[in-house]
Amino acid sequence: MSPELREFKLGHLRGFIDPESGQLRYLRVGSHELLRGIYGSVRRPDWGTVEPKTEDFSLVTKRDSFVCSFHAKHKDDLMNFSWNGTITGKLVDEHHIEIEYILDGTVEHETKTNRLGLCLLHPSSLKGMSVEIEHQKDSCELLTFPKFIKPDQPFKDTKAISYEVVKGVGIRIELFGDGFETEDQRNYGDASFKTYCHPQEWGSPYIVEKGKVIHNRVKIVISTAGFGENMDVLAPLVGALPSLGTLFTRQMTIPEMELIQKMGLTHSQSTSEGLDSAKLIGGPVFLQTQVADIPLTLSPNDGILFSPSREWQKLNKVRGAKKFIQTKGWFMEMNGARPQFDEIDGVALGLQPKTHQIDTETMMECAWVIPDQAESARQLGAKTVIVGPIRLSDTPDPRTNGIEAALFALASVVNSVKTKADFLTFFDAETLLTSPAAMVLHLLNEGNSTQVRVWDVEPQFVMIECGRLILANLSWEPSEQFKRVAFDSHDNLQVGIKGDHRLIDKDNVANWRSVLEAPSRHGILSSIPPRSIVVLG
Repeated sequence: MSPELREFKLGHLRGFIDPESGQLRYLRVGSHELLRGIYGSVRRPDWGTVEPKTEDFSLVTKRDSFVCSFHAKHKDDLMNFSWNGTITGKLVDEHHIEIEYILDGTVEHETKTNRLGLCLLHPSSLKGMSVEIEHQKDSCELLTFPKFIKPDQPFKDTKAISYEVVKGVGIRIELFGDGFETEDQRNYGDASFKTYCHPQEWGSPYIVEKGKVIHNRVKIVISTAGFGENMDVLAPLVGALPSLGTLFTRQMTIPEMELIQKMGLTHSQSTSEGLDSAKLIGGPVFLQTQVADIPLTLSPNDGILFSPSREWQKLNKVRGAKKFIQTKGWFMEMNGARPQFDEIDGVALGLQPKTHQIDTETMMECAWVIPDQAESARQLGAKTVIVGPIRLSDTPDPRTNGIEAALFALASVVNSVKTKADFLTFFDAETLLTSPAAMVLHLLNEGNSTQVRVWDVEPQFVMIECGRLILANLSWEPSEQFKRVAFDSHDNLQVGIKGDHRLIDKDNVANWRSVLEAPSRHGILSSIPPRSIVVLG
């Protein structure tokens, strides 16, 4: 879990550095995000990520410059690579900033790897925007960040990347020390495009000989000449809540089912072991299977969720239930297979935001991939979209029982409403019994309304009006994003959060039921504390 990110400012630019990983994060000019990250990547021959441990981290900031240095070690049973990181920045003039990121290391032992060097993340909010790609032989192409998720690399042979987020606010990125290309990381649940070293066509895994010097450098020039100080007003999106449900992987006890049935669920996913309990929910049951010819009877309103996607043709044999292709975590499974949806009803898009990085910031970002995956699935021909099961991890993770689970669930609800998803499946039933994610279901069920209004700022803030008003700050720092909402009620959010409200954070989230029932809190909240939820009324 990352400690609080360290901030720097250069003119109109604001950015952060993670002292735990050495990652440069969230380069923003006002509300416009230009770059989501730069970091050193070490990947095993099986594509496992070896997380870094940093030492001797130092950040010195001045009014017109900053210097950061650290030493990073990536070590496990197969990999052992250390490097020195240097990040520098300076204000060239009123409207131009330069930043340089250097990775410098020597391979001490012959190493087999799938990647060793720098990666850059561009936010998925750039989709549809123009980008200029400069190639190694100095030729240039004017392309666009893809709107729909591409199964292959949108940009290859990349020497430099340039784009504007709004007129007069842009970035140029120059890459040195290796070959680079860009992939669509939305395929893997990340809300970003990734420019990475060592192109796929060069082959992987590959051998790096002992003594080889790895020296990667990224030079960034940011222009802010067109920046205006006006903060955009956040407009609401009015939409319908999807049917909400959970996954049953075993038969639940009677007391467990009594608690689950109080959540107001209207559908369920299930394995064969949990089918009897799933039927007690009362809505459609979607059975997960890898066998198309199932020895069970399902109603015409029920469905089967079939995987792996590459064997989608087997679904044509199914009769008596709706048919769905399921991606349990990687949209790429289906995107690469390109199934025909003539006789297939839709997709179930599982989301597990720990494919590439495991920090909390990345987890929160991944909820914003939901609309892109859903819209790309519809573009392929899917008629019905099930989002989920959403979960934080396939392995034990303490954040499943923390404020992070509730925040991720709220962000998933907002993004599912935005994309008009038909169903949204939360975690699994056993997890929901102890996770604060159940609080989100409780609040939405209490609201007793399928029509909602939602607001969001990717990936920092979400707000839902559904009977009650629910505001959530997903960031590690205090947020005043709610002041951008022109909310037409007795509460003027541009002044602050006033009136009856409950504040739920990491310290009291385990007792969320008693917090919601506690006497009303008074006094105006001028900002929402880090990673917390405010419930009004």
